[in-house]
Amino acid sequence: MELSNGVAKLPVSTIVLIAIQVVAMIAYATNLSADIDQTEYEVSRNDSRITSLELNLQQQQVTLARIDENLKHTMKQVDSIANK
Repeated sequence: MELSNGVAKLPVSTIVLIAIQVVAMIAYATNLSADIDQTEYEVSRNDSRITSLELNLQQQQVTLARIDENLKHTMKQVDSIANK
């Protein structure tokens, strides 16, 4: 940087370098924003999948409980027939 008549002068290469850095920062921020949007979409999709899996698990647990109760009842009937 030169000082001429009380006015500082910047070399053109410094100005170009700063401009390139600004453009690179803007491109990086844009890419980062796109990555954040993609991640939010994936989180939302995974959340709905987890909710669906939880519902399926709950239904399976209810079905297993019913099967268990039916099996107990059947075993009691078999025992009562065998003891006669």
